[in-house]
Amino acid sequence: MKLYEVNRQIEELMAKMEPDPETGAIAAGEEEIAAGIDELAMARNDILENLAKLYLNVKATLEEIHAEKACLEDRSRRMKQRQGNLLAILDRECGGKRTELIVATLCYRKNKSVEITDADAAYQWLKRKGHTECYRIHNPEIHKDKVGKLLADGEKIPGVKQITTTSCYLK
Repeated sequence: MKLYEVNRQIEELMAKMEPDPETGAIAAGEEEIAAGIDELAMARNDILENLAKLYLNVKATLEEIHAEKACLEDRSRRMKQRQGNLLAILDRECGGKRTELIVATLCYRKNKSVEITDADAAYQWLKRKGHTECYRIHNPEIHKDKVGKLLADGEKIPGVKQITTTSCYLK
């Protein structure tokens, strides 16, 4: 089997690990992929080297996507600021009056919103009057790092256990 054929088969196996865009289902699991790799007529070291290259390529692509995402978020933030500045200038120049601008119309509308000046007082009043639909109490969040220190000190905490895992990485 030629190297390009092996590369194509490895790419096909890796494609089976990607989730379906519509359903999110993954066509093959790690065991099935490993079995497919074992079937390739190629030296184990060559297969592992090829997989490492694929991994590094995916890692570089992911870093590129994250950098591009950061650039787009920055550009989006600047565009929103510019949009707000332009609208503020139009508002100031039109003096709060509806104005036809040939390509668009500057309009105004009244908005109502609720401002909470004393959340504790409001919460106590709503609770006392039985308006439970007007507030929510968040589920408590457990800080795993602090609980981990307690476990390391020998504390027994119900519903919590310390597990040891092994992770691998490529450098």
